[in-house]
Amino acid sequence: MSSNFRYLVYDIETSIDKALLNRVLYAGQGLDDEAAYQAQLAELAKEDRTFINPAFHMPVCIAALGVNADFEIIKIGLLGKDGKKMPRALVEHFWETYNGHHPILVDFNGKGFDVRVLELWAFRLGLTIRQSHYDKFGARYRFNEEQHLDLHEFLTNYGAIRWKGGLDLFSKILGKPGKMDTKGEMVQELFAAGELFRIEDYCLGDAMDTYFIFLRTLVLRGVIDLTRERALVEAAQIEMEKK
Repeated sequence: MSSNFRYLVYDIETSIDKALLNRVLYAGQGLDDEAAYQAQLAELAKEDRTFINPAFHMPVCIAALGVNADFEIIKIGLLGKDGKKMPRALVEHFWETYNGHHPILVDFNGKGFDVRVLELWAFRLGLTIRQSHYDKFGARYRFNEEQHLDLHEFLTNYGAIRWKGGLDLFSKILGKPGKMDTKGEMVQELFAAGELFRIEDYCLGDAMDTYFIFLRTLVLRGVIDLTRERALVEAAQIEMEKK
């Protein structure tokens, strides 16, 4: 087994920065941060939407798997520099790992959300992301799968097809449990209630599901066969039982 990881398979969970949202969208209206947040939800509901602009999201959890060139998990866990869980510690740990190891990013809708949020927070905190990230055909380039494989983009043929259900859909297609007691829309309330452990468990589960979907795309593309996939899945499940 190679000890050097080539892929960084990850997932993030976020909460809303209500103070920023209030200062930007409701400046001068005399609303407190919670009232501004509720006002934004009400405005979105009128348009049959629920999702707040990613610029107002802050990371509260990042789960990551270090995967080697043989597609084996060599490291699994929750990010947070010096064991801290504040947004700065999470974002610094992510980009330091990315800058230092030059991994291929693997995520689900990362080009549309996860990386966008993490880049915005790097901007906010004054962090540096290695120059190659910004190359014309680098990881930020939508159609580059060599440095950033967004499984959502791959499975929808870059938006040519729309699938309702997201990560949960493809997890359950593979016979995995997918999302159970905790769902993404619950993260805001769980964070407010101080139930970070539930968010972390949920985030880690999503990162594992992303890994399983990644493996099946490798089968689809003829990179590995089903026998190898089964062996990798079994090994991953053993690693998860240790957590």
